[in-house]
Amino acid sequence: MFKISDFSKLGQVSPRMLRHYDQLGLLRPKHVDKWTGYRYYTIDQLGDLNRIVALKELGLTLEQIKDLLDAGDQLSSAALQGMLALRRAEIERTLVEEQQRLKRVEARLKQIELEGQPSPYEVVAKAIPTVTVASISDVVPTMDEMGFFCHHLYVTLYASLKQAGITPLQPEITLYHNEDYSETDLQVEVALPVQSKHLDAPRSDSFEVHRLPAHDLAASLIYEGSYEDMTPAILSLLNWVGLNGHVPVGPLRELHLSGKAHPEGQQVVDSAVIEFQLPVAPSENPANA
Repeated sequence: MFKISDFSKLGQVSPRMLRHYDQLGLLRPKHVDKWTGYRYYTIDQLGDLNRIVALKELGLTLEQIKDLLDAGDQLSSAALQGMLALRRAEIERTLVEEQQRLKRVEARLKQIELEGQPSPYEVVAKAIPTVTVASISDVVPTMDEMGFFCHHLYVTLYASLKQAGITPLQPEITLYHNEDYSETDLQVEVALPVQSKHLDAPRSDSFEVHRLPAHDLAASLIYEGSYEDMTPAILSLLNWVGLNGHVPVGPLRELHLSGKAHPEGQQVVDSAVIEFQLPVAPSENPANA
């Protein structure tokens, strides 16, 4: 048997917490000396302690843990593992959401730091031509899921074009269609340029062939870096639009100049060259732009 101090070292749990678990009936010592009151534990109780700590670390309250342990044989190892796996997935999802939120905050802070200073990005005004594309669209539930959905959409589009005998051109074009800013229900279209002759091809249920319209004026910015860190570039583009008295008149286009965003076997490339194009027009009231 192990004294409480030794058992606490083996389990990496303080003696104070072990006494607390004893009081709650979570983990009783195997033996308590009736003369000294010293608590003694056995090595087989280490597994019980590890289970308690794991459940606690995964967010369950001590009361919930006690209910689970009191269930005894009614709670199988498989059932417990399933519960832990679900909780782990929930925590991982929260971490991803918080990391994305942190990136957005950092992007806003960067914009504030650059107020009154030259932008690190060069924005040019230019005309953009008509482009014939094959595309598919979907609604992405949240901004944090954009990468996953775009990966799925591009994989589907490439496969559908191959099945239809259509050779896609480059670059890939992702379009964001929401007229108002939103972090939920994002209307996204992924497109691949194709030859104009495919406009007359039989209609497909899996993709649409159409023309992206030309615009006499668009704000354009070239960005080099990761897809995860491109928010400051987009904010700089929008800031330029506002400072020059323009308003958006079409969806933001994201052109993947350096190649596929999602090569075979990858969710997304580590670094890319991207051109952002935003069709614009002079504001009717530049003073309030």
